[in-house]
Amino acid sequence: MTIRDDIEHAPGSDFFVARLAEIGDTGPVPSPCVNICKIDPYTSVCHGCRRTLDEIAAWGSLPDADKRWVWQQLAGREPPI
Repeated sequence: MTIRDDIEHAPGSDFFVARLAEIGDTGPVPSPCVNICKIDPYTSVCHGCRRTLDEIAAWGSLPDADKRWVWQQLAGREPPI
């Protein structure tokens, strides 16, 4: 699969908005990873989950409140081109 194919199969903003609503304000927060792990070399943003490299690296140690904040950012973040 090429990067172009990955981009075409990456979830749109609606996916992140819907998942954010499902996550809610309590309970564990799932990773936004969608297994399309292609990092844009210019923006350091993943084409699949739209997280920055810093957000990806920190995810495992973030408290749930911070993970929810990242999800909120993803809902409004455009994928890299």
